[in-house]
Amino acid sequence: MFSEKGFSLIEVLVSLSILSVSVIAFSNLFIQADGISSNNNQKLVATNLARMTLDRIQQKPLDYGIKVPIQETVYSSEQCHALTVEECSNFYTTIINNTKYSINVNTKLGNSKEVNAKLFPITVTVSYRVNERTKGSSVEGYVSYDQ
Repeated sequence: MFSEKGFSLIEVLVSLSILSVSVIAFSNLFIQADGISSNNNQKLVATNLARMTLDRIQQKPLDYGIKVPIQETVYSSEQCHALTVEECSNFYTTIINNTKYSINVNTKLGNSKEVNAKLFPITVTVSYRVNERTKGSSVEGYVSYDQ
C-alpha cells in the first residue's frame, strides 16, 4: 500500500528529468538571443559610425583628403589620396568593443542639379567581420563645395 507521507523516488526522478529538459530548451533560446543581440549591437555601431563620419566629412572634407571630385573616387585605409599613412589609418579604421570597423567613402559625380547647387553625393560604408563574414552599413549624403 502506498503511503501519503511523501514522494516516491520514481516521482522525483521523473520531475527532475522534465525540469532538466525544459531548462536545456530555454538555455538554447537564451544563447541564440545573446548572439542576435550582439549582431544587432555591431550593426548599430556601424550605422552610427557611418552617420558620424558623413557628418564630419560634411563639416571638413579636406580632413579626410576629399576634394571636389572630377571622377568617381574611393577613399579608404588602402586608398588615401592626400593623407599620410597614419592620418589615413586614424580616419578610415577604428576599433570599438574589440571589433575592427573599416570606413570607405565613395564620391560620385553629381547630376546637373547637384552641380548647380554645389553639392556632390557621397556614400559612407562601414564594414566589419563577424565569423569570417563581412557585414556593414551604409549612409548616403551630400557634401557642399565652393567653386
